[in-house]
Order: sequence, then C-alpha cells, then structure tokens
Amino acid sequence: MSCLSKPINQRMPPSKSAIPGLGRNAARAMRLAAALALPAMAFPARAITVQFDYSYDTRGFFTDSVSGEPIAERRALLELAAGTYARFSDHLTPISPQAGDTWSVTITHPSLGGPPLTLTDLSVAADTIRVYVGGSPSAPGVLGFAGTGSNLNANGSAAFVADVNSRGQTNTSGDSASDYGVWGGYIWFNAAQDWYFGAAAGLSPGRPDFLTTATHELGHILGFGTADSWFSQIDETGHTFTGAASTAVYGGPVPLDSFYSHWAEGVNSDVDGIIQETLMDPSTVRGQRELMTRLDYAGFSDIGWQVTAVPLPASAWLFGSTLLGWFGRSRRKSA
Repeated sequence: MSCLSKPINQRMPPSKSAIPGLGRNAARAMRLAAALALPAMAFPARAITVQFDYSYDTRGFFTDSVSGEPIAERRALLELAAGTYARFSDHLTPISPQAGDTWSVTITHPSLGGPPLTLTDLSVAADTIRVYVGGSPSAPGVLGFAGTGSNLNANGSAAFVADVNSRGQTNTSGDSASDYGVWGGYIWFNAAQDWYFGAAAGLSPGRPDFLTTATHELGHILGFGTADSWFSQIDETGHTFTGAASTAVYGGPVPLDSFYSHWAEGVNSDVDGIIQETLMDPSTVRGQRELMTRLDYAGFSDIGWQVTAVPLPASAWLFGSTLLGWFGRSRRKSA
C-alpha cells in the first residue's frame, strides 16, 4: 500500500506513486484560473464526514514538534481532500460500545513512530469515518500509504458486531459483496518529499501535490481497490473491472493495474468535459494536480456508495484557496 516513483520497477497496492515530468497542465491551468474568478461559496454539506485524528502525529508532520501547535495549512488541505467526497452518501450506523460490547482493530502507526497500534472500543459517530494521520521521513521514492487496519474483532450484541463490521450496510463481505461500510483507517505521508502544500496556483514541476495524494489515499480507505465489493466485480482473465457504472462511463470493462487495486496506468476519463488521467490510477506526474474524474466516481458507485450523478469537484477544491490564505495570514500575524 505504498506510493512509489516510477523509476523504481515495483508496484505495491493500494496507493499512488509520483512520476517525474510536468505532463498536460495548460488546459487544467486555464480551468483553474477561471474557477478562481467565481465568487467564494461554502462547501456543500457532506453526508459522509471524514474525522481526522492527529493523536499519533508524533513526528511533526501536522503538528509543530517544537510549539505543539497545529500546522494549519496542512490540516486544511486534508479537509479539502475530504471535501472531494462531498457527493458520497449512505447512512453509516454509529459504533457505540455498550455494556458487554467490545471491539478492536490494529493499524500501522501513522507516523511510523513505533510498533502497530491496537485501537480498542472506539466510538465513531453515525455517517462518520475516523482517519488517523501522520508523517515521517522515509525513502524518497515513497509518497505515503493508507489502510483500514487488520485483525478487526468485535464481540457483543449482534447489532453492535454488525455496526463494527459493515456500518449498517448489507452484503459487504465475500465473493458476491455489493456494498461497503468501514470504521475508518490511517494514512502515512512521507515528510522527506518536497510537497506542494497549496490549494490552487503555485504547483511547480518536480514537486508532488499533497492534495492529490491525500485525496487518492482517502479513496482507498473508502474502498477503492480494497473493498470486497470492489474485488467481486473483477474479471481476472481480462484483468479488468466490470462494475456497471464504470463500464458505462468507460465504454467497456476498465483495465486494472497488476494488483487489481487501481485503474491501469494511462486510463483516462474527464473532469467537467476536460480529459485527464484518472485520480485512482497507480501514479501521478510530479508538478501536476489530478481531480476526481467521472470514471473514478463511477468506481465508487460500483463499490456501493451513493454518488451524485454529475460531480463538480473543482469548485470545492478551489474554494480552499481562500481558506488557506486566511490560515496563512493568521500564522504570520502570530509569528
């Protein structure tokens, strides 16, 4: 589940790698500039709330290691990434341990600051997923990785066990799964990267885009390349994904990467009519921002999420430039 640069001859699921070069930016830049001219607007209310937890951000990626203060710009970008999923809905039941109920899950330390962590008897609100985040320096070819944990165990009432395992969704496990529900997960980011921590203009060649990577990794926690309902729609003979919504958008079965956890390298779709390589393929070009395409949204629909038919992610992403500007001024004033 790590992100590797293309010069390394390796693929590891399910994550996003970065490849050198600038790629196709001209049309995208024009579109971003036009969107920035629109009046500021609030994000639409999202049915699924991503609740970020910084408890294990122990190596200074989202929290200043000297002052202990939050690094506001980076945290705001995570919220902006979560806003990409604003058009997802489903009623996720709460995880609320009562007397006699207990559950646990083991996750990788989000800052790689120690052995795996076992989380016990967490309470997670309805329509919410909990995502633990952190970062630390590592090999330069790696951007980060995400997961939902392992050794998930729940005991207690039948309703409680179902809430932990499927969040009120039905048919979420096995070879014929058609839906998905998850408690949450974790994301680690590589602090050794020269990240671009911005919402709009300013991304330059050679720098990986933090917002693109964060959005991609959240997608894996939400089941892309990880859910049973994803794998139940794979044709291993053709190495393709056969979900109805995805094949309708693509015009046939969609090619997959070697791990069956991403669209294949070079699969294109569109964002508001502009052709772009998909967000949920294995790699992204350094110096380039990728938005969620129609095919990406279709893949999530096939997993079982209720997705608005005509997504407009760019306006939500670009609204964040105002938010981040405010954070930047606030930090300068307090310096």
